[in-house]
Amino acid sequence: MLSNSGINKVFLVGYIGKEPRWHSLGNEPKMLCFPMVTTEFIKKNGSTIEHIEWHQIRVSTGFADSESAFKKGQLIYVQGKIQTRQFTDEQQVKRYKTEIVVQYIQVLNSLAELNPTEHADEPPVTG
Repeated sequence: MLSNSGINKVFLVGYIGKEPRWHSLGNEPKMLCFPMVTTEFIKKNGSTIEHIEWHQIRVSTGFADSESAFKKGQLIYVQGKIQTRQFTDEQQVKRYKTEIVVQYIQVLNSLAELNPTEHADEPPVTG
């Protein structure tokens, strides 16, 4: 039986939208970060509409020993949890950033299979 603590679990399959890069937040360990794009097709009023969603992904060093393991355009499967962090930007404005913290990641296509992602739009820029 579940306790009152709730469940925070995410499952995504999509493409890496930009080359991954290492980030360190204060005293926290460094994480490999990149945007991931998912696409779904929704039937609406007899036609199919494409819906694109961008997700900010954070991978710990335990899952990613080097940036070279992941490349822009790769199709990946991610399991993780949603985490929102608070920070203050350069203008001293309090901001929030929601990310997927990876608990499991798997590349679904090889580098030889890579094609440029079909979505040329860049992910939205957030803190």
